Amino acid sequence: MSPNYSRFFIAVFFILSACAPDKKESNETLKQEVIAIHDEVMPKMDELKKLKKQILQKSNGLAADSAGVPGEIEKLNTIASDLDSAFEGMFVWMRQFKSTYEEMTEEEIETYLLDQKIKVQKVNEDVKASISVAKKELGNS
Repeated sequence: MSPNYSRFFIAVFFILSACAPDKKESNETLKQEVIAIHDEVMPKMDELKKLKKQILQKSNGLAADSAGVPGEIEKLNTIASDLDSAFEGMFVWMRQFKSTYEEMTEEEIETYLLDQKIKVQKVNEDVKASISVAKKELGNS
């Protein structure tokens, strides 16, 4: 092999080696972003359950009242169901989230974390939206 080829391969090796830590660091940053989204909304789990209970109490009160409007009861039950779905969505996401990445390349880790970021953002949005709707219905907005 000529000296020029050797230098070329050595240069390529160093360039690739220099990029690897950056990818690892960016993946760690991405993982922290995913965790931060989770951490922002996780404390709202108790609020979801409390609001669901209040919405169901309102629904049951209307159902017990002979003047209860079926459309209003159905609306309240839908809000309660949305609160429950948002709650469950968080725990479904948490159960499937992997925090270690043995046998994955840096590129696979990046793809995985980008997908997880989209999923946890959806959970975050669902939680916040269901809380907002419930509070508005209860007059707590």
